[in-house]
Amino acid sequence: MRFPQLITSPLFKGITEEEAEEIFGRINYRVRLYRAGSMIAQSSENIYSLLIVLSGHVRGEMTDIAGHIIKIEDIYPPQALAAAFIFGSGSQFPVNVYANIDSEVLIIDKNDYLTIMHENKTMLVNYLNLICTKARFLSDRLRFLSFRTIKGKLAHYIVSLPGSGSGSVVMDRSQQQLADYFGVARPSLARALGEMEDSGIIIVERRRITITRMDELALLTQL
Repeated sequence: MRFPQLITSPLFKGITEEEAEEIFGRINYRVRLYRAGSMIAQSSENIYSLLIVLSGHVRGEMTDIAGHIIKIEDIYPPQALAAAFIFGSGSQFPVNVYANIDSEVLIIDKNDYLTIMHENKTMLVNYLNLICTKARFLSDRLRFLSFRTIKGKLAHYIVSLPGSGSGSVVMDRSQQQLADYFGVARPSLARALGEMEDSGIIIVERRRITITRMDELALLTQL
């Protein structure tokens, strides 16, 4: 098979190697290498192709009205870039996309991809499932970005982690990664964590956080 990593892609779920080989045997596609730090797509740029990360990893980020860069998500193989925005009038990339490290991207013309879905029900269902998943992700992300304070963002993040109901969670990101995710400076994030700890709301031990006052933590999610 030309691209064996695609078998684990949500867009190719349930597709056999033979089916995938047959698909790529009759469509136009290409693979492009993007060097670390290079831009893959620009926000508001028209989308003409389906892009799937084959190797390396990339990130989507945007700039808010204050000029702060906010990381939306990291994208690893074999995920697609902005697949939910590929069709419809005015289909454009919603964010800037950069290569974190040297990354290979598979490029399939969207008309060819539309033909594939028309001829293969499994591929169509996979695409519809991906759209629904992305819609939920974007909804949650927008709600998260609506919090006005770092403490509000932190509180929402903490209560959303597995185990929060038991009072103990483990952060799945380093403080720097969390600061990038929040779109804030790392010292500002560390200061907010320290203030929450000084207030007796949480206890921070590296990545483990013990929630000591859940009612006050819940109040912060309203800020």
